[in-house]
Amino acid sequence: MAEEEWYQSLREQWKPTHVRLLLIGESAPDDGGDPNNRRFFYAEPLSQADNLFRSVVVAFYDSGKLTKGDLKEPWLTRLRNDGVYLIDLASQPVNAISPAARRAALMASVDDCVRRVKELNPDGILICHTPTFELLAGPLKAALLPLLHDEAIPFPLGNKRSDFVKKVRQAVPELPR
Repeated sequence: MAEEEWYQSLREQWKPTHVRLLLIGESAPDDGGDPNNRRFFYAEPLSQADNLFRSVVVAFYDSGKLTKGDLKEPWLTRLRNDGVYLIDLASQPVNAISPAARRAALMASVDDCVRRVKELNPDGILICHTPTFELLAGPLKAALLPLLHDEAIPFPLGNKRSDFVKKVRQAVPELPR
């Protein structure tokens, strides 16, 4: 199965019937051409690099410590049941390409992302990455889509994790029910 098909298959498996809260990231991570090294928000099991997944679960459910190897399925089920869904600005991984090519790929993806967001018709939207916010916030607002924050929410790496959790909780005081 091609990389993009693999990502899309997992996304569809965890797509809620009604998207109450749409999370938007930059792109799924590049697996370096090794299908045994695939990692993704929706892929089992929890990996050391699952910073976004771990931080989303902490922000919404005040979970205990999630560790490498833990199963995501109970949390993914809860997210889906609560109407939370993640898509990415770019449909192809961009983390392993040059900064100029990355920016060009992201800019070229904006219109398609806005179209996909409209189709999902979420009650609210969070953009979980500062450069993605800078590219996408204006077009989402221009399309009258319900972006829940006016400032960027940083991707939850290292010392940005607590800032991510705080800003997500400010934007979504309660998980939509």
